[in-house]
Amino acid sequence: MIIHQPTKSVVLLLRDPARVINILPPGTYRAIAANEGNIQIKHTLETTLALNSLGFNVPSPIAYQYNWPGKYTPFEHQRPMADFHVRNARCLNLSEMGTGKSFPVLWSADYLMNVGAVRRALILCPLSIMETIWQQDIFDVLMHRSSVITHGTREYRLETLNLDVDFYIANHTMIMHKEVATLVRKRKDIDLIILDEASFFRNARNITYKFLAWATERKKRIWFLTGTPCPNAPSDAWALARIICPERVPRFFGRFRDKTMERIDEHTWAPLPGSEQIVFEALQPAWRIKKKDCLTLPPLTVTNRSTELTKDQHEAYRLMRKHMILEHSKGVITAVHAADRLLKLRQICCGATKTEQGTYETIDHSIRLKELIATISQASAKVIVIVPFKGIIRALEPEVAKHYSVGMLNGDVTLKERTRIITAFKSGPDPRVLLCHPQVMSHGLNLTEADVTIFYAPIYSHDQYAQVIERFNRTGQTRKMTVVRIAACELEEDIYELLDRRALNQDNILKLYEKVLQS
Repeated sequence: MIIHQPTKSVVLLLRDPARVINILPPGTYRAIAANEGNIQIKHTLETTLALNSLGFNVPSPIAYQYNWPGKYTPFEHQRPMADFHVRNARCLNLSEMGTGKSFPVLWSADYLMNVGAVRRALILCPLSIMETIWQQDIFDVLMHRSSVITHGTREYRLETLNLDVDFYIANHTMIMHKEVATLVRKRKDIDLIILDEASFFRNARNITYKFLAWATERKKRIWFLTGTPCPNAPSDAWALARIICPERVPRFFGRFRDKTMERIDEHTWAPLPGSEQIVFEALQPAWRIKKKDCLTLPPLTVTNRSTELTKDQHEAYRLMRKHMILEHSKGVITAVHAADRLLKLRQICCGATKTEQGTYETIDHSIRLKELIATISQASAKVIVIVPFKGIIRALEPEVAKHYSVGMLNGDVTLKERTRIITAFKSGPDPRVLLCHPQVMSHGLNLTEADVTIFYAPIYSHDQYAQVIERFNRTGQTRKMTVVRIAACELEEDIYELLDRRALNQDNILKLYEKVLQS
């Protein structure tokens, strides 16, 4: 096989040309007499897909006929990634976080728009990266294309979805609004759905997933992007496969779970041997590249720092543990109840507890705060501080601000203000420190201006933990990186250990609860 670029054609040497000619559109081929081959075929998207269906590994024309617009030159691994998306209408990009998936996806969409295969695209992504990542990336590499963020009131969402633009950008939960899902389902001109951080939709029982599946079931092109398709269990793959490649998995979740998991007890399931291969076969067609195979990044070091509880924290912890012992003596404790009580202990360790009214009451946490300030002082660049509770973030902000310029990001910060803070962090000297809730920081953002990420306390999600670290461990990072994990008691140390083993499940939560009672 030869790709003849001057004539934009593919030259094949075939024993049985009729086998190929029969599936090609009229006027796209001609017989030739050459040493290199006996049939010359126009190199178009249509002929590429036809040849691919016969087993010929012909790359799409994007590899040879596209000018790769924008201010960035594609990395070597990004060109074949774009080719993969062009050739696969429904597919998954499972490349690791930080490998630069958004640019190839946008170049692929642009190419398909150029050849008339796609008219408009809908991008669904986390709220925090609608503007700072996707709209900015469209501006950087597809400056000739138009986009709009469809976020706000019901009227504004519907109004912006009816604008004449190339890309609609919305957060994940927008699709759960019936009028939006109906519009997306009916609009034939929205013929490409790009779903970033697709693992958000791994629970098929969630109403957002159900609306997504219904709205997209007639769409020809759907691209799922996630570096963690199964953050908690191999059975997480089922919901994604039911949208992208439903023929590859059983119709019902229970059958897939039984093929990939075994039941240990009432609350615990464990992966079966061979489940990785079942998941691999279910999530196809897929593209995956690891960061170590395509990028050269500075080293990353994870270090644990031990601190202590203050006298007030010790007393609050003791009273809470006493209350837990009393509850336990009265009956069986469920995993949900255990998680709630451990949550209270974690809040005490951080320095503020949430009341029944939803407010936070602060507890003296001066020792932990002193450790935080000391750790920040050792950073050579900017610092990201991950705090698992909003009330703690609000308590920390004025304290950290006594020493450093600080920005605060949590669910209470408006999208406009969030964008302003992130832009300032990336482009100016201030803020030096970002105090962040993990849910706000866990997807898409590129924060390579920082060289230290501090976990003020452990968080409760494998997916978020991995995602947070990847905010600065990605393309563009030039400094050695350090992840610092602060812990003040055995409970917190145990949670970090479970995060390392990806073993933060119901069974182990109950074991943590029992360990606290016995300590």
